[in-house]
Amino acid sequence: MQSWTVALRSVARRPGFSLTVVALLALGIAANTALFSVIDTVLLKPLPYPNANRLVAVNEANSAKSQANSLIAPGRIEDWNRLNHAFTAISGAYSENVTDTSASEPERLTGLRVAPRYFDVFAAPALLGRTFQSTEEVDGGPHAAVISYGLWTRCYGQDPSVLAKSLTIGGDRFSIVGVMPKSFTSGKTDVWIPAQSSAFLMRQRDARFLSGVARMKSGITIAQAQSDLAAVQHSLGEQFPATDKHWSVTITDLKKARLGDSGGPLLLLFGAVALLLSITVTNVASLVLSQFDGRQREIAIRFSIGGRRPQIVGALLREIAWLAAFGAVLGWAGAALSMQAVAKFFANTPRIAELRLDWRALLFAAAVSALAALAFGLLPALRATSQQGASSLLRAGRGAAGRRRILQPVLVAGQMALTMTLLAGAGLLLRSFENLSRVDLGFQPDHALLFHVGARWDEDRGVVGRIQESLVADLNRIPGVTAAGITNFLPVSGATLRYPIVLEGAAATDDAARMPAGSRTVSAGYLQAIHANLLAGAWCPDLRLDWNSPLRAMVNRRFVEVYAPGNNVVGMRFRVPQFRSPAPTEIVGVINDIREDAVDAPAYPYIYNCARAGGWPDPEYVVRAQGDPRALLSTIRELVRRAAPGRAIFGVRALEEEIDATLDRPRASAEILALFALAAMTLAAIGLYSLIAHFVNSRRQEIGVRMALGASPTQIVASLLRNAGCLIAAGIVLGAGLTIAAQRLLHSMLYGVSALDAVSLVVAAALLALVSTVAALLPARRAAAIDPMESMRAD
Repeated sequence: MQSWTVALRSVARRPGFSLTVVALLALGIAANTALFSVIDTVLLKPLPYPNANRLVAVNEANSAKSQANSLIAPGRIEDWNRLNHAFTAISGAYSENVTDTSASEPERLTGLRVAPRYFDVFAAPALLGRTFQSTEEVDGGPHAAVISYGLWTRCYGQDPSVLAKSLTIGGDRFSIVGVMPKSFTSGKTDVWIPAQSSAFLMRQRDARFLSGVARMKSGITIAQAQSDLAAVQHSLGEQFPATDKHWSVTITDLKKARLGDSGGPLLLLFGAVALLLSITVTNVASLVLSQFDGRQREIAIRFSIGGRRPQIVGALLREIAWLAAFGAVLGWAGAALSMQAVAKFFANTPRIAELRLDWRALLFAAAVSALAALAFGLLPALRATSQQGASSLLRAGRGAAGRRRILQPVLVAGQMALTMTLLAGAGLLLRSFENLSRVDLGFQPDHALLFHVGARWDEDRGVVGRIQESLVADLNRIPGVTAAGITNFLPVSGATLRYPIVLEGAAATDDAARMPAGSRTVSAGYLQAIHANLLAGAWCPDLRLDWNSPLRAMVNRRFVEVYAPGNNVVGMRFRVPQFRSPAPTEIVGVINDIREDAVDAPAYPYIYNCARAGGWPDPEYVVRAQGDPRALLSTIRELVRRAAPGRAIFGVRALEEEIDATLDRPRASAEILALFALAAMTLAAIGLYSLIAHFVNSRRQEIGVRMALGASPTQIVASLLRNAGCLIAAGIVLGAGLTIAAQRLLHSMLYGVSALDAVSLVVAAALLALVSTVAALLPARRAAAIDPMESMRAD
């Protein structure tokens, strides 16, 4: 303990050096620990349910109809539960926003309607109360609701007596029977309600709208479960050939299904933070190396009085251990303080609601600090003690700092290489984001306002239809409004609905003649409200509550190019075999392509079905104004109150903001990587500056002699810049190599730019070379100002 106390006193005697090292380490460890917690929560930890490895996502599939994955009909889920041998429970759910009118003001809640056995699949008990009983899950059963931890906290202040309360939804009272734990959901769901599918709906085997989840039996693999359920579905295909033939199933690990493509960006950011920590460690190593060089007399005295090299190295490493420990503690504290900001930054990432700093993050911080201590402490300590014996005292006093130096230039070159990698990666992501932001969407999102009006799918469609018809007509009469309408899904929303269609003249039973097309349901005024371009024909007719009106639709340019090239499709008719509608739909117009699926998705054949009032109960209302559409919000609220008394208006936002939000992930990835790259470049420049400054200080006498012998200041500066240039060039070459090696990871995150984009590499190299040259020039100019006589007398 005494030796550790001596080491701590040694650290305290050098406050400037010690505080700098601790601060650099703390920043690096905090960033790495915080991001590790995100990676650990999202990618590494199992889902927060008992035996989570047995949970899977289940979908129907029919490759013959261009539907690799499809939702599930409720009746089929019951068949699967009855006939399978691989699952303990199969269930499903669908999203449905509901309006609770139990309080003085209506509140819109994000809801899930769940099939029987939904909570049995997850095997997660309620935090308070219970989950649904079997009698509550069937048609005609008691109305019950389970609420989320978030809703319990937000609206009920975590009051345990909430189980005596109820929600009022659609005029019906739903008793609150339970509260789920915080970790059960991502935070987007407020309430779970039994679907209570009617006997009629259970017979509609084409009514596919449930997202399936299931729990496999112990010892069953996904492959075995897939084979078992596929055999069940094959037998159902023989029993119900009209609806089940050719259909099969796909089974995916539930964790993998929920994560989707979130892993790539997270790993990229974690890699960037790890590189930044590596640069920080190399910078600290340079500082430690310089500091140990300045202590050569002290080290030589230790040798002279009988100290052995392992003892002296141990004494120096104990000082390093103190520095690393302080850095780890401050880094851990910084990570803990940043958790709220980190959760907000990754708000749209799956499972982020589970984020917390636990023992795994603490262990990670400890491991990182230990490795960092070895990385920046061991080599400098070994190098500083490389001269043994009493004679080292004389060498320490005369020019010990002028010995050959290899380690410090290697560290600086390594910093340059890692910085080059970060700069190139940031440049690629920034160019990719710029390309995404400049994509021609096929419409103009400015001056358009969006909102919803509360409506349920199971309420009287005539009532809902009259509200929609009246409200859209009133919206179009507001002064300053140029167009208003409704749609079931907005552009670039990711709602990739696909249905096989048959153009008139083709055999409806011929699978080869069934052409997949995307689908949207729109009213008159919607496409005008987003400034879509009409290429041929006419817009949809006005929205009317008329179930006997002819079916009409518009199509996009891509539809014509793929399915009717060179033909005038206006007036042509098509059918959707899946819907078994006896009447065909007439194409009345053609519009330009709109990016419906995603900003970076290519144009796809789309059909825009002209809406009938009430056909889609909960649409997006879109209003386009001549000026700022938010100025009309009070008028719109008043119209909604008149047309739909007691119904909540919610989801109010600008279309421009909605579209811009789809770029949040690529924008955030580019910005944070650029931030890391700039920080890395600053550290690398400081490292190069320190190296040149240390070189100048240790060779003042040599520089003075050269100047006394006739070397000009320009020659001195040029000589130092050549040395720095070699390090910069080596770092750029190595960094370019690392960037090329990482192209596979970067490729999936880029749009409109190659992972080997020469412009990004050249700009990154030029920026790094410029900043580094300036950093090297400052101490080089001081070297040129050395007085030869003073430098020689200084010895």
